[in-house]
Amino acid sequence: MPTPKHLTCQTCKTGHVHNPLTPDQKKWLEERLGTSVPHNYFMCLGTRRDTTPCRNLRTYGHEKHFRIPLRMPDGID
Repeated sequence: MPTPKHLTCQTCKTGHVHNPLTPDQKKWLEERLGTSVPHNYFMCLGTRRDTTPCRNLRTYGHEKHFRIPLRMPDGID
């Protein structure tokens, strides 16, 4: 299982801790993408300018993995 990583964020424009996805988050992403998701997806734990949690998704190797930033919905933990 991956561990939290300090990575840059496409929406925050700075570096923040990113957590690996939980099983529920991974299930949501698999349903959204229509394919199985490997263990290299992470979610930003930073805070956006409007003080809401960022929750932007990225892979370990690509800051801009999705053409349009994809945010994990609130309430899926």
